[in-house]
Amino acid sequence: MNIIPAIDETEIMTDYHYLHQHGEVAFHEHETTAYLARRLDDMHIAYEHFNGMTGLIATLGAGSPVIALRADIDALKQTYQNKLQVVHSCGHDGHMSLALSVGRYFSAHPHGLHGTLKLVFQPSEETGEGAEAVLKTGQLGHIDYFYGVHVRPQQEVAFGQCEAIIPHGSTQTITGTITGQTFHAGMPEQGHNVIEAFTRLNEKIMAIDLDTNVPYSAKATIFKAGDSTNIIPGTGTFALDLRAQTNDTMADLTKIVDQIIADVQDDHFSVRTNKTGFSPAAIPSKNAIGYMSQAITAVLGQRGLVDSVPSAGGDDFHFYAYSHPEIQSTMLGLGCDLTPGLHVPSMTFKTDALFYGAKILIDAISRTA
Repeated sequence: MNIIPAIDETEIMTDYHYLHQHGEVAFHEHETTAYLARRLDDMHIAYEHFNGMTGLIATLGAGSPVIALRADIDALKQTYQNKLQVVHSCGHDGHMSLALSVGRYFSAHPHGLHGTLKLVFQPSEETGEGAEAVLKTGQLGHIDYFYGVHVRPQQEVAFGQCEAIIPHGSTQTITGTITGQTFHAGMPEQGHNVIEAFTRLNEKIMAIDLDTNVPYSAKATIFKAGDSTNIIPGTGTFALDLRAQTNDTMADLTKIVDQIIADVQDDHFSVRTNKTGFSPAAIPSKNAIGYMSQAITAVLGQRGLVDSVPSAGGDDFHFYAYSHPEIQSTMLGLGCDLTPGLHVPSMTFKTDALFYGAKILIDAISRTA
């Protein structure tokens, strides 16, 4: 039987308050990385910086299984209180504090760790590029189990409760440029109006009807063309937002959208596109979810474990298992009465949730074998 671990709540709050006040945007988390390194030095935990970018990876223990815990480290540049500033409105300050607490515990209680633990302090989650960048460094090495954590909105998971998996969907952004022929509005037959081409494209996007019960959506979010009221625009730019609850459905949806874009092109119009912001859906692992579920009930009781709520949001954490299917992974959905919502500059949550969040992560890692 696992014993609920004792944690240092004061240290968690020290880390949280510092990180909360020193947010940095994606791939520019230099002071954040330096702070994390200092704290790991204090705990005598070995680590290495990622090659050519911010973030670092710390290692405790040895042998198998190899367990990783990801903490995202970037913040968002937003206008708050009439001032443009960098804000931790997605809770990454809390995630880092939890990972440091996990490291602190296993540094002091190495007997509780079966195998190797890697703490992955990952940059640039908000751009969807950080996990792929970590993988490309080659520094991650072999991983058997990969855990993540994310604070959850109050309407999804309440304080004192947690999810054993966050069923994020897959997201994809397609940006494009349509080129036609600019001409005077008095002679429209001489030009090729990109607004007409985009209208055809958008109508076909809205008419997509996949034969599936899996939730999905495709919609235009940006279209810009023309600067003058008396000129037919010959160039326009657009963006499409694609979402699907599974990776297979996203693949089907993307294929159809690609064909729609191809069909818009003819002798009068050409379209150039670029796919960005892809984030895969969660890939459920029975074993990883099982360990996390057991840890939640051990710390919070049976009523503390709640059914997962499908999320239309995405997280690049899922790139790890998507790129390496042998990895078993899951994310702890931490109930913390977060209001009014993620990415809202005024977002707040009950920081006491970090205390039981740390215990759950420690317990889950201790169980993993």
